[in-house]
Amino acid sequence: MRYQIPKRIIQTGKTVLQTPAYNDLCVPAGALDGLTIMRYAHIYRDRVSGGVEQYLRHLDRGLLQRHHLTVLQMYLTRDDKNDAIDVENVGMGRILWLPVPLRQMDWTLADLPNRMGYIFGQTYRQYRRQGGGRYRAILLSLQGVLQHHCSHFRYDTTILSDHLARLLVTQNVDLLALHWLFYDTDALISSALEARIPFVLINHFDNERFSRPAMQKWIGRAAAIGAVSDQGIPDDLRGRCFNLSDAVDTEFFTPEKARSMRVPADPIVLLPARIYERKGHRDLIEAARILIARKVGLVLCFAGAVDSEPLYQELLGLVAAAGIEERVLFLGEKSAEEMRDLYAISSVVVLPSYSEGLGRVLIEAQAMKKPVVAYDNGGMREAVLQNETGSLIETGDVKALADKIGFLLQNEAERSRIGQRGREFVSSKFSISSLIQRHETFYLSALSRARMRN
Repeated sequence: MRYQIPKRIIQTGKTVLQTPAYNDLCVPAGALDGLTIMRYAHIYRDRVSGGVEQYLRHLDRGLLQRHHLTVLQMYLTRDDKNDAIDVENVGMGRILWLPVPLRQMDWTLADLPNRMGYIFGQTYRQYRRQGGGRYRAILLSLQGVLQHHCSHFRYDTTILSDHLARLLVTQNVDLLALHWLFYDTDALISSALEARIPFVLINHFDNERFSRPAMQKWIGRAAAIGAVSDQGIPDDLRGRCFNLSDAVDTEFFTPEKARSMRVPADPIVLLPARIYERKGHRDLIEAARILIARKVGLVLCFAGAVDSEPLYQELLGLVAAAGIEERVLFLGEKSAEEMRDLYAISSVVVLPSYSEGLGRVLIEAQAMKKPVVAYDNGGMREAVLQNETGSLIETGDVKALADKIGFLLQNEAERSRIGQRGREFVSSKFSISSLIQRHETFYLSALSRARMRN
């Protein structure tokens, strides 16, 4: 190991693990110098939206401004021929972007040959690039088709990440950070443990995931465990789970920097989320239908990538059936600048998601002085101050959702009061510097614990 753990962290390691309220600890710049971190996360490199993508973008750039370290960041790609590791120099360190091919296929017996051919072909190319002989590559690729207990054939999405295990050793990785668990991560974690590389688990979603078998299998072996909120942490983890929270750039997300846009005559209700199951798009369409029937003027805007084409088509059908096509806009994925502009012209920002870790877009909206309305689940209670910066509604209560949106649309003074309080709340709690500091302490505590184990 090339890192040096400050004595203060070594001395307080056990206390930190027992009491994760560690914001008072201050890690000096350079404390992570020489460290190499590999991140496993299902992210897309070029996606400008997405909570985990933005979270890691802020985190890595902040860390690299303070430490000479290397981050190996995997990302998903549908480009089968994209296998080059791209090096990006940032601050005092660098990010090595590691492409991981994925293929989404219908799970049918008729599609099985195509799936097998894809897995074999991709694996064969990987082994040949390593300089191995043709026959050995064929043998290893045949084995690769059956790896992960044949899990390549159990899911609609096939992930080919086996090369990450080799990079753990060739790139001298010091810490494996898992921001997502999928069927392929068992092999990656096992490889890390075999190489005596500690790993950490970080949950960006509802903390009920800690009760899932995939998490339960590895929690006891993890050097540290983190989450983006304290809500719903299982009792047996409360003594060692770090609240890593989230952050937004309040200098960027500020109303004064929004560009002028053409504004509809009716107020805008904005749902900034990818079109994906359980994000609440159906509920908001129904709430909009209720409000329009009450003669409440509004324009409903959906801003986010289409991650589920069937759901998108279903939503178009629901809008048409309700006869509100002229009141609903599907805007697609937007850049950060475009999202800032949309927040600025919106009257209310809504996230009726059925499961969230924290609800990052709610923090962005509050930074833009907008009242927010969301379903009360996951870590929403840490992202929203009830009746101060927004409103939390019982999950699935569409009528209450419509009532609260309608109240805000018809009370401009209340929207202004709530919006101002939201900006104050986000500025004090969700700064990027705090996010960086929390992770610095988290990593050093994990390394300290791994050293004590060894």
